[in-house]
Amino acid sequence: MADVTVCSFLTKVLCAHGGRMFLQDLRGHVELSEARLRAVLRRAGPERFLLQDVELRDGPWDPEAEVEAGAGGSGGGAQACRVVAVSSARLCARYQRGECQACDQLHFCRRHMLGKCPHRDCWSTCTLSHDIHTPINIQVLKKHGIFGLNEAQLRILLLQNDPCLLPEVCLLYNKGGDPLYGYCNLKDKCTKFHVCKSFVRGECTLQTCRRSHQLIHAATLKFLEDQELSIPSVVNFQIISAYRHTKLHQMLEDKDNPTCAEHSQGLEKQGTLATMATEARPLVPAPAQSSRKPYPGKP
Repeated sequence: MADVTVCSFLTKVLCAHGGRMFLQDLRGHVELSEARLRAVLRRAGPERFLLQDVELRDGPWDPEAEVEAGAGGSGGGAQACRVVAVSSARLCARYQRGECQACDQLHFCRRHMLGKCPHRDCWSTCTLSHDIHTPINIQVLKKHGIFGLNEAQLRILLLQNDPCLLPEVCLLYNKGGDPLYGYCNLKDKCTKFHVCKSFVRGECTLQTCRRSHQLIHAATLKFLEDQELSIPSVVNFQIISAYRHTKLHQMLEDKDNPTCAEHSQGLEKQGTLATMATEARPLVPAPAQSSRKPYPGKP
């Protein structure tokens, strides 16, 4: 079975379980050895699956701790590999304004995706599509290898990848000024998100940015809850965005240091050859089954 089919299946499983899982839990849904599964995920790359070794934590689920778990460093405890579903699929912003008839992005009602469309009980009265299987959307889903996802699974995938589903970012906060509030006079009463606009778009080139790159912390949790957003999905968005920010700076550093870049490319090539050597038996998705939890806590 082709990797594209397996990757689509793995994305479907991940999104059916909140957008991320431990690798060993994911193995429970596909007939692959751990080495073979890792090879498939690594070959797909971080554009589809983000793999991180994280320290397992006891106690109640803590969103801030979940973000910190993949930020590097170890307290010496047991570790496990978590897999986060990643996608470049996006809702079309121009379509939301009635300005686009066809493009390479999803033409779907943003408010419906957030569960806030006033026409959700009578979708035919909404001027925007509530159908993920229109001809345009089918093409986009197939292009991104996620055609097999249902609407609920697609919602999970987009919530942790598409910045347009986050609350509106405060532009006055992003214009500079005070490190805490920028030029926003509303300060704590502001109904917009006080985070770095470039960071959530994956475009911040500043190693030390004065704007916040923390979507998950004590001050924003209540704001996100008031916006009725899924905190686990925002945690996943933070995990993916932090990884992209790190990789962007590595790319910029490599650009300034060609020798280092050539060395990194050589190591990546060696890693690719090593994973290809582990291929053995064909890929066969296993029948759906309940996922065992060999590790405490949430991935």
